[in-house]
Amino acid sequence: MWHVPCPSKENMDLFCQHCAELIVGNAYRVTSEEEGITLLDMIVCSLCFMEAKRLRLHTEEINVRSKHPSARNRGSHRSRLHI
Repeated sequence: MWHVPCPSKENMDLFCQHCAELIVGNAYRVTSEEEGITLLDMIVCSLCFMEAKRLRLHTEEINVRSKHPSARNRGSHRSRLHI
């Protein structure tokens, strides 16, 4: 029986959730909400980020290689877990 180790988070390649290309530079979160309901929440490459901005969707640069939460998620677990 073979054991295949899971890759560490630092070594995992990140792919754009829109075009499926490898993200080699900065990664961006693209979101869209309507009446408090999230309709879109994707991690995308720079080309898809530019298209999202052209469509006037909400975008933010994120650091997917760090363990720090984005500003959007900072503290979200704290209130639910009563910490």
